[in-house]
Amino acid sequence: MSCITNSELDSILVLFGNQTRRRIVKKLTQEPSYPSRLSKELGLGQALVAKHLEAMEDVGVVRSSVESSPCGPKRREYLLSKSMSVTLDFAPHFFNAQVLSFGTALDNREISADASSLVGRIDRIVKHSGTRGKLGLLAALLVDVDGKLRKLQEERTVLLYVRNHAMQEVNKLIREAEKTTDEKRVLYHILDGHDESVQSVSESLNLRESVVRKVLAELENDL
Repeated sequence: MSCITNSELDSILVLFGNQTRRRIVKKLTQEPSYPSRLSKELGLGQALVAKHLEAMEDVGVVRSSVESSPCGPKRREYLLSKSMSVTLDFAPHFFNAQVLSFGTALDNREISADASSLVGRIDRIVKHSGTRGKLGLLAALLVDVDGKLRKLQEERTVLLYVRNHAMQEVNKLIREAEKTTDEKRVLYHILDGHDESVQSVSESLNLRESVVRKVLAELENDL
């Protein structure tokens, strides 16, 4: 699983801020399709669907190819070309926005025992199950995976609450200590990114390294 750059994140957030595009993508998650079919199934004009598909192809979310038609001229087929997760969290004391791509192979990535077991389970189904029973086995596996994802999301929601609560207390301490603007900026950067590198803080906050060093020295007792 890999992170996507900020510019790509901006493009994705702008792209999927449109409800029609989200509806088109939902259809394409099921199978590749044509503008005419999408137009009919979604109750939208074909020209409008084609326009949205073109916009999504420009940023690489979908790709297309010209396919032969059994009852007419060739037609352009569209399919999803990315697998990604978009996350946007914000609260009075917290902001996080990221897009993760999970379409590539796991390779040598370290994964949990549960995840490894599920991967092995898929392999066994694909290699050893007969065609007739394979669909039911895969459906049961999807139920288990979705259940685990729901539990992870519930745990994530609790952790977000705990983090935001902790940051509320941090904010109170900062107000009581009457920190300078630069001190507050550096402190929030460190708490959000867990990064105390002078060069990194300097570049991220557009502060001179000498200023960052001075601020870090003054904050040393607090950290």
